[in-house]
Amino acid sequence: MFFVTELWHGDFNFITKIEFERQNDFSDVVFYSVLTVLASLAVSQYYNVFDVTIYTVGFFQGMYDTNYLFLVAVILVATTYYFSFSYFKSRLNLDDGLAKKSDLATTENFTWLNQFGTLGTFLKNDIRLLKRNKRSRMTLIMSLMFIFYGLLFFTQSIEVYDNPAMKVFAGIFVSGGFLFTFGQFIPSWDSAYYQLMMSQNIQYREYISSKWWLMVIGTVISTIIASFYLYFGLHTYLIVVVAAIFNIGVNSHLVMLGGAFVKTPIDLSTSKQAFGDKQAFNVKTMLIAIPKMLLPMGLYALGYYLFSPNVGLIFVAGAGVLGFAFRNYVFNQIEKIYKTEKYATIAAYKQKN
Repeated sequence: MFFVTELWHGDFNFITKIEFERQNDFSDVVFYSVLTVLASLAVSQYYNVFDVTIYTVGFFQGMYDTNYLFLVAVILVATTYYFSFSYFKSRLNLDDGLAKKSDLATTENFTWLNQFGTLGTFLKNDIRLLKRNKRSRMTLIMSLMFIFYGLLFFTQSIEVYDNPAMKVFAGIFVSGGFLFTFGQFIPSWDSAYYQLMMSQNIQYREYISSKWWLMVIGTVISTIIASFYLYFGLHTYLIVVVAAIFNIGVNSHLVMLGGAFVKTPIDLSTSKQAFGDKQAFNVKTMLIAIPKMLLPMGLYALGYYLFSPNVGLIFVAGAGVLGFAFRNYVFNQIEKIYKTEKYATIAAYKQKN
């Protein structure tokens, strides 16, 4: 657990960090690592990619066929109990448990972003936020999970998902996991110091642009990681790529627009509600969310059934390119909406904090 104190002076270059680490951080890493390995083995066996039971059957079958192999399990249980008991016994001192362990702060300057001026400063703050806090780190984990979401659609294992429009639906989430999980809470990520930040002489356009660039970077990285979908054919991966273009050109704007109407502060110290908060749902955000999915699905289906699958890809990618071409105009409109909602957002964060 850690607390971040940021003092904003002009160009926000003066940033102080105080970090407190919890003893269970390492345990969390081990737990999630083991869970990831087991889930990967289960998925690979389900889709006939790699069957780990071929190598483990000898041990488990030996538990029944021999009179001694069960001792391996007994020894493992006894060893685990011994080390667990020793660990907790050595930390049974109440004073040690209540004491806070503080370490000297480590600097994370990201000086290469200074060339982008105020935009670079905002990007540095967002990168630090993603690295330091439980809630934001959970967002990154959720983004990685969305990359594998396409396996439900592209493997043809579920009949209802085996149609052209639904494959584009999958592509939108595979490439845009970070865009949706992070972007839906703009500017709620900064709710703890939003009032202080808005009191500074900053350019709202730079603030919005920094969030947009961060979502673009996340979308590009997700698309590169998702290159393993080439296993299912070039056209499958092209669906992911054109979905990424649509996410960058269209959905990134819609996500930021929806964020202007979300006035729910975020507790960065907890990983709860990583998928979203029911209090952030309203009619405006619902209406904005509809074209995120239906528009690319409709464009691809239109090109697919009237012409060919490749024309469907062109339609979806073309919409993304068109949205990118009008980015400046769209940013101006979004900036106006954020400024209109500015004081209502400050009041909501101030009341709930």
